[in-house]
Amino acid sequence: MGDVSHGKPAPDGYRSAAEKLGFAAARTVVFEDSTAGGAKAGAAAGATVIGVGQRGLATDATIVVRDLRGLTWRDGVLSLAAADLLRF
Repeated sequence: MGDVSHGKPAPDGYRSAAEKLGFAAARTVVFEDSTAGGAKAGAAAGATVIGVGQRGLATDATIVVRDLRGLTWRDGVLSLAAADLLRF
């Protein structure tokens, strides 16, 4: 929180992190398992938001996965198995 003026559910933290990494927030993915406003903050920043686990179902995330074990990242493409989806 020290780097931004407003914490979740404001998008400031996600925007700041993306900027520091050299990415537009719209080209980032937020994984969220908390109902503390992280999904709202990620969406407001323009990121793709993926909820994780049962707690992820209680967020506004459009996509929710069972856990992170089935996710892979290769050549800039995030892949997940349909069997791991809780909501899509």
